[in-house]
Amino acid sequence: MLLASPKVAIQNKAATKFVVANVAAIAAAFSFAGNGLAANSSQVDVKQTLGGYADNAGQSRAKAGFDVASGPFAFGISRERVADAKWRDNKYLQAVYGEGIRLNDSWSLGATRTFDKLTDTRLAAGGSSDGVIKSQNFGFGVSHWMIHETFQAGLDLSRSIIDRPEYEILDFDATVLTAPSMVSSSGATVTARHLSTPTMMTLASASINQSSDRPLARVYQAGVRQYVPAVGGSIHGSVYRGLNQGSLSTKTLYGEVNSWATDLAWIQEFSRATQVRAGWRVYQERETGRAYRDETQFGSDLFSVGIVHDVKPELIAGNGVTVEAGIARYLSNKDLMATTANFGVSGKF
Repeated sequence: MLLASPKVAIQNKAATKFVVANVAAIAAAFSFAGNGLAANSSQVDVKQTLGGYADNAGQSRAKAGFDVASGPFAFGISRERVADAKWRDNKYLQAVYGEGIRLNDSWSLGATRTFDKLTDTRLAAGGSSDGVIKSQNFGFGVSHWMIHETFQAGLDLSRSIIDRPEYEILDFDATVLTAPSMVSSSGATVTARHLSTPTMMTLASASINQSSDRPLARVYQAGVRQYVPAVGGSIHGSVYRGLNQGSLSTKTLYGEVNSWATDLAWIQEFSRATQVRAGWRVYQERETGRAYRDETQFGSDLFSVGIVHDVKPELIAGNGVTVEAGIARYLSNKDLMATTANFGVSGKF
């Protein structure tokens, strides 16, 4: 979302980054890692999900997804409808899309393989297109348990390519900035997990990503998961640190970014059939402008609540069905307020 005015353009770009960053955070907040509520050896898992997003900047999103997994293979497709009520005030949307509504179709394909119950390998590919902007991504990963199966080390490699129309804006110093029509990026992530005690796991990761349209990005993350047997719940906490620093050019629309985030969540299990998750994320970002090296501070708070419930097989003709739902709300210091909701049903056949 870039406007003709340089100042408004950069402010609006920052707001857009908030949407992207927090939508990713919301998606993570709804992930129930290691759910394992239903023990079912069926061959095929089918999942249907619906989601929605709305903010006070005039943007709304509605998404429907369909996923199928069988053995080591998984396939997913989704369609998202994006509507911008204020698109007539946005020069970028006018020039690129010519309207305020667009449909984005995406797909994903993945495969996993485990050797000797200790080594996991994974392949992933995906893509998306809204008729104007197209993207492709590929990934490969491997992880291995060692030291009496208490420590896991992993490595993941990724590659993405984005095709989009060129668009020019004037920076504060009257320099013409041009977003390149093709953007490619490559990344690598090293992860480590340690089963410190039978009820506690610590996690750490470090990643690096080189993109053709912005400086080098480095991300560090550390976390802990502690199960509390007395109450049948667990607490998850993590700290994120991101640095996006390096040389700038006229094909770099972003300045240097220094960001961090903290996540805290409680997951409570009831009768081994229901899980409830409440989460809170605090995000802050400092961006140094590419022209005059001015520094801008951004921040947001995200609150989320979600539930996953396994329906008893005898209630639905012997088939196992899991229902999940969640809602999240966040507010940024730029007065951007958004609400998201999701609902999903999955079954084993």
